[in-house]
Amino acid sequence: MVAVPRFSSLLALRPSPRAIADEGALAAVARMAEAAGAPLTQLTADFAALALGPGRVSLGDFEALRLYDRAYWGEQDRRQVVGARRGRQLALEANFRHDWLALAGDRVAASAYLAAHGLPVRPILAIWRGGLATAGANLLRTREELRDFLERHAGQPITARPAEGGQARALFTGARQDPAAEIDRLVDEIGDTPGVSWIFQAPVSPHAALGGQVPPVRLITLNGERGARLFRAVWRLGGRDDLVASLDLRTGQAFWLSPAAAPHRARPAPADLAVPDWQALKAAAVEGARLFGQFGLLGWEIAPGAGSPVILGVDPTPDFGLCQVVERRGVLDAELQAFLAERRQSAAAWRAAV
Repeated sequence: MVAVPRFSSLLALRPSPRAIADEGALAAVARMAEAAGAPLTQLTADFAALALGPGRVSLGDFEALRLYDRAYWGEQDRRQVVGARRGRQLALEANFRHDWLALAGDRVAASAYLAAHGLPVRPILAIWRGGLATAGANLLRTREELRDFLERHAGQPITARPAEGGQARALFTGARQDPAAEIDRLVDEIGDTPGVSWIFQAPVSPHAALGGQVPPVRLITLNGERGARLFRAVWRLGGRDDLVASLDLRTGQAFWLSPAAAPHRARPAPADLAVPDWQALKAAAVEGARLFGQFGLLGWEIAPGAGSPVILGVDPTPDFGLCQVVERRGVLDAELQAFLAERRQSAAAWRAAV
């Protein structure tokens, strides 16, 4: 007989955000119970069931995805919701060719690979990698070269980000910005990170229908025996409330709008709100999934640009959290379960052959 851990041990086993760690797990559950208007015992049982279930939900996931709020999820089966750690595990199962992870996980390599096969990506203006001996046309190797590049581009917006993943930094974007101070900060920050490459790119020209904004769409594709196909997508509109829209995968029409940090405040989207060039944008993700045929599951960030959609990034271990909480349905549905079973069979056959 398998021993079932007590609730207190579940809290200790699952990583949680710092706020939960600081206040104590039981106090956090009590706070969620009060917010949901539910008995503490009910919430405790709900969390234990989800933590031990197929989605392996942590306490942090339980709060971030509002899984404590039965009314929010309605009739949807919350056992189909996967936690962040479990989502990564499932992605690595689907993407069993781990020898390809470095290509998809490095922005320079992935961008060059996509562009070489005709897919639309943002051009790279320059790459920083300090200390290299060999010069390159767009390579920045010293603080002086980095500063000179930034000063030459101080009159136009550009973005900077680590090549192996990380938050993008928008530079020279506001009328009140001090370019010289921005350059000083960035040179000091980047110069103190040896062994890390940074890429600099021009912003995407906005689609005429979007009023000067370039809100990206986050998509998840599957690629298996049925071929490459779109699985989920949400539109990160941003703004003061960081709005996110759920989408009709067939038409790109927005269904609901909700603040990313407060999805329970969702409201119906305007009838005319839809992703521009949706069919082309969707086709870019599906074609990219077909190109990266060694992967079964990929996350994409694609922006509707002025001339065509532009691929901003690809992720072999995408975070399912946003699409689950915005759509109010877990990703571990019948389609994904069947797909994962298929990928496990493919993995076994591949390993037997190598």
